[in-house]
Amino acid sequence: MLTANSAAEGNNLKLLIVEDHPIVRQGLIRALEANGFQGIHEAGNCAEGRGQLAKINPDILITDLHLPDGLSFELIQWAREIKPNLAIVILTVENNSNFLVAAAQSGANALIHKSASITHLIKAIELALKAPQSFTAEGLGEAIRREREKPKLTPRELEILDRLISGDELQVIANQLFISLPTIKTHLTSIYRKLDTDNRTTAVTRALALGLVHIK
Repeated sequence: MLTANSAAEGNNLKLLIVEDHPIVRQGLIRALEANGFQGIHEAGNCAEGRGQLAKINPDILITDLHLPDGLSFELIQWAREIKPNLAIVILTVENNSNFLVAAAQSGANALIHKSASITHLIKAIELALKAPQSFTAEGLGEAIRREREKPKLTPRELEILDRLISGDELQVIANQLFISLPTIKTHLTSIYRKLDTDNRTTAVTRALALGLVHIK
């Protein structure tokens, strides 16, 4: 079984870092090399990351969450499909619990804040190498609980909420969705009940706070 310490013992694990800030990337490389890692490759965005993954077939992937060409979740899903035993760690400056659930669902093994120590990162890599199907992150249990407790809105209700954010009148929304005003009001009553409110402003505020909808 490969472990992070095996890099220092000559097993020569290959590691890919996907990070768009050169200073952060180089600092991470130096810290990992100081802890026995060799064969470190780098990429600056998701597209470059895909190319490097296909080219070098690494044992470990460390990627920033936010990259110039999008979130790294699609890159991770693709990487997990082509190499099921790949150890994958996401680095982020986010404290949003919604990202924890998304990271676990993407196939990553760990979500680590960029303020964490190199020791914390190496421990996450070691666990990922030993248990490729595992996932660890501080606050994971609370994030999963919140995800399960989110109100279950229908696709149509979410569509209406999206338009409520823009401030459109109900008749305008009805016209946009090709449904009647009474139907809109029925959906709105259901939305209010699920979000435990009786007005539009609070419904929108709570939906945004829960991550059900987003300002575009």
